[in-house]
Amino acid sequence: MRILLNALILALLFTLQAHSWQAPNDPAPAGTVTATVTDSSGASIRDARAELSGSARRSAQSDENGRVSLSALPAGTYHLTVSQAGFSPREVPFELAAGGSKELAIELALAPMANFVETVSKVKEETLNVPFLVSTVSAQELRDTGAGSFDEALRTVAGLQHATQGNVYTRISTRGLRDTADVLVLLDGVPFRQANGSADLTMIPVNMLQGAEFVKGPASSVYGRSAIGGTAQFFTVPEAQPRPSAELVFGVGSFSTFEGQGSFHVPWSRGRIAGASSLARSDGYQKKTGRDTNFGTLAVDHTFSKLLNVRLNYWGSDVEAGRGSIIPLRNGRPLYGITPEDNFGIDGAGFSGQLHSFTGKVDTELTPRLLLTNTFNFNRYDRFVTGGITILPAPTVSNKGWSETNTRQDTWIHDTVLRWDAAKGRVKSSLLGGATFEGNDQRQASPTFTNPATFTGPDYVNPVANAANGPKGIRGAAVTSLFNQTVQSAYLQDRVQVDRVGITLGLRFDHFDQLLRRLDTPVQAGYDKWKLSPRVAADVALLRGERLDVVAFGNFAQGFRPQVPALSTQNNVIIPQLLRPEVTRNVEGGLRVRSGRLSGEASYFNMRKIDGQRSFRSGPDDFTFVNATSRVRGFEAELRARLPKGGHSVFANYAHHNARHIEFRTTLTTDFSGYRVRMSPANIAGGGVTLQLARFTWTNSAAYVGSRPLRDNVVNPQWLPSYTLLTSSLGVRFGNVSAVVSATNLADRFYIADDFSSQDAGCPGVPRSITLRVRYRF
Repeated sequence: MRILLNALILALLFTLQAHSWQAPNDPAPAGTVTATVTDSSGASIRDARAELSGSARRSAQSDENGRVSLSALPAGTYHLTVSQAGFSPREVPFELAAGGSKELAIELALAPMANFVETVSKVKEETLNVPFLVSTVSAQELRDTGAGSFDEALRTVAGLQHATQGNVYTRISTRGLRDTADVLVLLDGVPFRQANGSADLTMIPVNMLQGAEFVKGPASSVYGRSAIGGTAQFFTVPEAQPRPSAELVFGVGSFSTFEGQGSFHVPWSRGRIAGASSLARSDGYQKKTGRDTNFGTLAVDHTFSKLLNVRLNYWGSDVEAGRGSIIPLRNGRPLYGITPEDNFGIDGAGFSGQLHSFTGKVDTELTPRLLLTNTFNFNRYDRFVTGGITILPAPTVSNKGWSETNTRQDTWIHDTVLRWDAAKGRVKSSLLGGATFEGNDQRQASPTFTNPATFTGPDYVNPVANAANGPKGIRGAAVTSLFNQTVQSAYLQDRVQVDRVGITLGLRFDHFDQLLRRLDTPVQAGYDKWKLSPRVAADVALLRGERLDVVAFGNFAQGFRPQVPALSTQNNVIIPQLLRPEVTRNVEGGLRVRSGRLSGEASYFNMRKIDGQRSFRSGPDDFTFVNATSRVRGFEAELRARLPKGGHSVFANYAHHNARHIEFRTTLTTDFSGYRVRMSPANIAGGGVTLQLARFTWTNSAAYVGSRPLRDNVVNPQWLPSYTLLTSSLGVRFGNVSAVVSATNLADRFYIADDFSSQDAGCPGVPRSITLRVRYRF
């Protein structure tokens, strides 16, 4: 009876509510609004997003003729906001009479820079007032250039070097820092790194990126460890749009490269689902360096109420790749006529990686100005790497250095952030407070190899000794190590804006425990340490107007990264090496300028690695510990501009780095203090132009990297010559179909992109390559 009574009550309430929703007998006639969206030259802008607010709310997207139509509108006051990537948004107010129609002509001004960036402080901030040097790359720019590598994707960022060692271990270097662990990499807002802090960029297919942001300088006050020289964030989820969309992409290119991509986006009133996937294979420019890559991402976003917005994201990557050999060098040039295509590595040397990551994020709007965000991430990374690429110039006799490393790593990250926005009079405040817990468990197994065959150049095929043992040598027992790491963090940051002056203060506390042990010995290396990471910054609007904004900014920030402990063996004695975390301190000041068609920023910085402890064995049971420190003084500048007609644009960037060791000892008697940091050029520059010609988009760019020392631990190191790379891409669009032909290293210039530790050898850069991508948009 109780169930029946409840059912009758619900039915009655439903009937009454449905009756209350019935339209009146004489409804007021509905109105219509149509708009034509163009740029300053009069060309139509398709896929512009139109948001109508006021007496009714509607959204739509412009068609290929730039037309937007919104119907069934009651009389009232409205605001129509139109936005599109690469343009400044525009809001148009208007009145609509009952049953009336309105025709609007909306011209969007080209925006030379992104309006917002989220990588600086985990939340979206207006780019103009961010007190750090920051660069953004849009999804449209990546498509127009047909970017297939990180150097193409980040070509507009000043002062970067990109390199790959033998088809794997991709590196992004900045401000004299050489380790991949010195740049924190974020993927869709989540730190992408291994237990040692390095980001294995081999697992990220560049052709899947939907955008990128790069912030210079230490950011440990917000992100903790590894954010020493900069923070790079890459986005893989398709952009949100007001209506469903999908794309299919097929590509072919040099070195037998084939790729297929697909993406989709389906919105609803309170959320969306979006995903993308990619399959690619390539033979590689070096022999025996083929690569197969499978990548997929899926994101779901739904708002249940103000107290519950849920975002779920999964992405996985599977890479199988062969490894190439290095090139022995003399005076910065290859020896014995070796070409970039030659590969003297041992057959079977390769890389196999499988990465799975799941992220859940919950936003809770406690009040209109108080937002609580909880993020949880789990990822598993399995990697099996084999090597055999060490070859040196004659008369040195060397082996091919075969090795095997099988690693499994599980990482858990839980991050809680509370954001409180407040305003009173001319004062605005945005306060961030948070806590992070991170745990890493890594298991690594590596067998030993002894007495391998040795070789002397220029013949790296026929061994001169131990031929019977083969290039791999004699396989020994496997050594298994376990590494456990936990990091507990708390941070607080406040940004206060008073009229034209903004002040940012931040402080983070990190406590980390590390324990490394081997299963074949009771000896273990442990470390328990804490660090404080401050951030102080200010920005002042020197000039603010409709046509020109000029902002001065300055900052002081400190970053750190813990060093992974090691177990070193000599004379059957196992010694744990315990090294202090590296600490970097940066002072910077600069200017940012933005007008209707031009944006630029420049800064001078003085960055010091104040603690970079190193250890060297001085006896069977003794170590010598030294503090290897360095200093980089430099200037970096970026400029973007759009020409008055046709949507043409140009960019230019320049960086001058003076990176030198302050203290660098390899033994008690050997001192290389004062030497320039290896592979650090004094000058890096780039520039390019994009021309819009009706249906065609033609993009050309050049990247210059100056001369730099191959090594910094020898008295007279080799210097690598400077090089300039030319790239070009031509795109054409016919309705929903577009195609882009891109060419990299057009002059087919030989250059050494990266060194190889402390050897007189290097890794060649990619020769000329051409790629065609055809894109169909639903």
